[in-house]
Amino acid sequence: MSRYREAGVNIRKGEEAVDRIRELCRSTFNANVAASLPEAAGRHTLEHLARDGFGPCAELLGLVGKSPGLRRLGERIQALARSHAIVLIQGETGTGKELVARALHALSPRSPGPFVPHNFGAITDTLVESELFGHARGSFTGAHADRVGLFEAAHQGTLFLDEIGDASPSVQSRLLRVIQEGELRRVGDSRSRRVDVRVVAATHRDLGSEVSAGRFRADLFYRLHVLTLAVPPLRERLEDIPLLAAYFVSRLARRDRVPVLGIREDALAALTGHAWPGNIRELMGALERACHALDREGWVTRRSLGESFGYAGPPVVRDRAADLKGRTRAYEAELIRSALESHGGNKAHAARSLGLTRQGLWKKMRRLKTQESDTPRAPRADPDSRAADGAGPDSS
Repeated sequence: MSRYREAGVNIRKGEEAVDRIRELCRSTFNANVAASLPEAAGRHTLEHLARDGFGPCAELLGLVGKSPGLRRLGERIQALARSHAIVLIQGETGTGKELVARALHALSPRSPGPFVPHNFGAITDTLVESELFGHARGSFTGAHADRVGLFEAAHQGTLFLDEIGDASPSVQSRLLRVIQEGELRRVGDSRSRRVDVRVVAATHRDLGSEVSAGRFRADLFYRLHVLTLAVPPLRERLEDIPLLAAYFVSRLARRDRVPVLGIREDALAALTGHAWPGNIRELMGALERACHALDREGWVTRRSLGESFGYAGPPVVRDRAADLKGRTRAYEAELIRSALESHGGNKAHAARSLGLTRQGLWKKMRRLKTQESDTPRAPRADPDSRAADGAGPDSS
């Protein structure tokens, strides 16, 4: 009986092997046919799109593309990687800031050590301090044992603090001490511990504006703003989209075992004509959908991207963002002007009515005046304005 059972198993294995060979032959035949098609037919095989590689930074840094902005970013990464100083990565959501941080770590002297990422938007404020700094047993309900935090876990390596602009004021205060002194205390513990960590932070926010608005500590900002890297948005490197599309589609085809031959011209035109407010992350999502909506021959077409693709937003996102900022500045200026008129020019009373401190109002007025004059240097304060402001003890 066991002999028949073994024979059945061998037959099934043989059938599976035949199926795999048949699929391999079909894929090879389709690829050969696709490679022989002329480019005038409006089709680009994945091999043709990546015939010269995925760009000068792809193999070393993992950055796909050949645009001037990406080349400059790659050169900047290689220049800063050898340093032990803090790096602040700035860029819009979805541009690949963590990929840049990993490239910095991989080229640094700390590459044998760990790379530990943390996203401030992915965990509640009540748990962030324990996550970063660790905690002692019994320090709070549920702390049944000592716990090592991410700073200690990243010892002699790199700690990547993503979306640091979302950190709460209490966490900002503790971060400043660890970064400056190189030592920390676990939650509920009185003993200080030394850590040797390179901090790489990232944010999509304008931290300078966050400091002016009182939402981010100025001293922490100055400590983070040592070496900076600006990651360009996808709309500023549209010439990289064919290479990016070939790279991601190849990966998706291998992962999902989808026989993708390539991308048609109409699909590439739609991809390069999109504004990409979600940047690389949005592109990956669009291509993943497209890989499961191929035409009968196995090509990504315009229809594969979906009927609604390209119509979700305006063609130029930057103009709308600039218009929104301009309207916001104008509204703030009008509110401040109205409050000053209502209180006879007394800045202390006007600030109180707006829910601001007098210093906060003065900073906002100076920032608005700087933006209106469109000069990089802020205007100097008029010494007489303090007297008009009522800077004496009766004005507070």
